[in-house]
Amino acid sequence: MSRTLRDVGWVTRKDGEPDQRYSMPQVLNVDGSKDKRFGSFETPSFGTSETLTHGRSQYYDQTSAPSGPGVYQLMTTNGIGRPTVQYTGMSNDIGRRLDEHARCTSDNITTQMSQAANRGMDVRARFAPADSALEARAQELFLLGQRDYAWNERNNGGATK
Repeated sequence: MSRTLRDVGWVTRKDGEPDQRYSMPQVLNVDGSKDKRFGSFETPSFGTSETLTHGRSQYYDQTSAPSGPGVYQLMTTNGIGRPTVQYTGMSNDIGRRLDEHARCTSDNITTQMSQAANRGMDVRARFAPADSALEARAQELFLLGQRDYAWNERNNGGATK
């Protein structure tokens, strides 16, 4: 049976409670148990962040993001301060998705990036490649469950364990 991104979620026990053996969402069977045909997913491992826009500039700097599946985060900073993560997402092609966010005019994230630039903030991106789109979705659900991100409009807060 083929699996889709909708088949990724938090594993539950037979009594409906979260299965504490799993710290990450996994590929699920219909009954909420882990599909054992898939390996266990790991938490994402992010590299250093790269600048997308500088201060008040509306020009976009291309990143070295891979053209494969993974998760990414967009952050803002006021110069030398610590970046604040504003958005978490997943994609089958991280590099293409970051380009879409930076260049599209009707994208919510593009609007947020422009507003941050107008306030003189730098927008940075960091990314973590995944082995598959299913693993990327699991990592995204994990990250969304950690905190509320200001720029995430849908699925913000993630699934509850």
